[in-house]
Amino acid sequence: MMKIEKLNLLIEEIKKDIGTGLLATDIYYSADAQSIAGFNSQPKACALFNRVTNDLKNSLNDAKFPPLGNYYLMELDGDNMVVVVAMEDYQWGMLLDKTKVPLGLLLNVIIPKVIEQFKDVLKS
Repeated sequence: MMKIEKLNLLIEEIKKDIGTGLLATDIYYSADAQSIAGFNSQPKACALFNRVTNDLKNSLNDAKFPPLGNYYLMELDGDNMVVVVAMEDYQWGMLLDKTKVPLGLLLNVIIPKVIEQFKDVLKS
């Protein structure tokens, strides 16, 4: 099975896990911010968050802070939240309705699961 097919399966699984709380998601290459798998894909968001991730990594480095881990969260206006999982040459961005996704579930179950599955696909 091709990597893109496996990534599409991950998206289908996260749609089941999060349900109506998942508003949009894309898995994209960090090199060019082009989505290779998604649900309610947002190409402009891929480009935006690719830039944010790069700026964040550089700013942390310049400030002599520890480097970025596997993900970051961003609260947006209107009960929205963004999660970006950044690994190897890829990033996985998710736009969530935070009223429908409990933060504890997101931080303790969903994000660790996403990270593990994402790592497994990238290894294959």
